[in-house]
This record gives sequence, C-alpha cells and structure tokens, in this order.
Amino acid sequence: MGKKRIEIIAGKETYENLATFHSIDKLNETVRTYKETYKDQLNKTDIAVLDILHRHSAKYTGVSFLTKNSIAKMVDRTRRTIVNICNKLESLGILKQYATKRKSDMQQTSNAIAILPIQDSEQEVKNEESNQNFTQETQKISHQKNNIFLKQKHNINHLNMINASKRTPYIKLVPKNLQHYQAFLGDKIKILYGRVWLAMKKLDVHIDKDIMQTIAHIAFDKLVDYIKEGRNLTAEQMNKIVYTISYNQLSEREDTKDIVKDQQAITRALILLDQPSENKKAPSLSLFADVIGV
Repeated sequence: MGKKRIEIIAGKETYENLATFHSIDKLNETVRTYKETYKDQLNKTDIAVLDILHRHSAKYTGVSFLTKNSIAKMVDRTRRTIVNICNKLESLGILKQYATKRKSDMQQTSNAIAILPIQDSEQEVKNEESNQNFTQETQKISHQKNNIFLKQKHNINHLNMINASKRTPYIKLVPKNLQHYQAFLGDKIKILYGRVWLAMKKLDVHIDKDIMQTIAHIAFDKLVDYIKEGRNLTAEQMNKIVYTISYNQLSEREDTKDIVKDQQAITRALILLDQPSENKKAPSLSLFADVIGV
C-alpha cells in the first residue's frame, strides 16, 4: 500500500480550525477526566506525554504541534517510545494525530495533535446541525453528514471495545492495560501475551514490564488492524504474528537493542567457557570484549 498523501498544510489557520475546545477550563476538565477514566491503562510515561501535550495546547485550545523528538527530550525517552505512546493515546480515543506538511516546500512536518473532547462525535453532530444551511449546498451537506457518520462509527467501535472489556471477566497474568483487547481477541490474549514473553526468553534478556506491555500493544494493535480488514487468522497465525513482532521489537528498539546485544555477547562467552578442554587455561579477556569494551 502506497504512502497516504498529506493534505493538511501546517499553519495558524489550520491549528485554529483543528482547535477542539472553546475554553482552557473545559480542556483542563477533559484531561483530568481522561486520567481518571484510564488510570489503570496509562503508565507514568503515558501520563507525562499527555501532560506535555496538554500544556502546549493553550494557544490553539486543544491542539499542539510539538515534534516527537521534542517530546522525547522532555520525558527522557526515545522518539520511537513517544510515537508508540501517541498511538496508544489515539487508540484510546484521547487524542487525534493529523499529518501535516509545510507550505514552503510541501514536505512533511510535525503532526498536529488534538486532544479530543469527551463524546466528541455527538458534539460535532450538534454543531453541524446548527451551522448547516439546509436550503443551499445540498451536496456539500451530504458529504459532511457522511464524515460525521464515519466519526460516529469510529467512536462507537471504541466505546464497544471498552464496554466489552468491562463485561468480560478479568484474565489472569494479562496486565490491566491490555484487558480491553478481549473485545477483538477474546481469551486468546493470555496465550498471545505469553508469546511476547517467549520472545524475551528466546533472546535471553529481561526487560522492564512497561516496555514489554508497550511491545504487546504494538503487536495486538496489528492483529486488530488485520481483523478490521476482514482477515480470517487462525490461532497459530496470531501466535506467530505476535511472536515475530515482539522478537523484532526487542532486537530493533532503541531502548532494548543494546540490552539484547550485550546479553548475546555474555551468552557466547559463557558457552566458550563451558566447552571441555584438555589443557584448560584462564579465559582470555577477548572473550568478553563485547561486554567490557576491551
């Protein structure tokens, strides 16, 4: 699939049009509500990123345009981590990211990130009904209604996902912030989450649980995308997809690839030490070159 064409030009007028709140007080209230609603699904870094977006959404109320690199420096994390967190917040319906391009050269620039009002689609319907001129531009109005319907459908799917997770029983050994995937994956999430840990075991490393859960989010989101596309995946195919994504993430992420590399160097050195030898000598420091940097 080709890269999606970017239509939105970054600038004052765009940010004003994307603004999602009429007052700072309403924005503040909404962010507080999101933190309380998703307190079991948001970790400290997730909340720190949301707070940064919140603080930088005052000029155009509800909209910010910080680069992912700038946010990464503010919370002392990698750019990839910030991308994953923003995608997670978007999947929860907390924010919406808009790809934009510069007017000067029409090249891609930082996303405009809008914090969404609660029950956003319902408010949009009211605004459209109050502003539409029913005697003119019939074709334009029809197009607007179709857009509203699509936004409503997206939010309804999101609400169904949350409600389904509340109706279904809690699955042991699966973190709370992954439980909502039951709406799409059912009780398979327990085995699928096990594949994330299997990838870690295969690489013989121990990773912080927050990173492991972020990797699981990435893998599960991919499965959900496939399901929404209508793909009929077997349980075995799902297991392979999650394992492969997790293995690759651990090996390639900026915050884990060095850990994997160091652990593999240690493992190689220990295997060499355990090999039988008739004239066993003290091990050369070169065996541990990758580990101690000699």
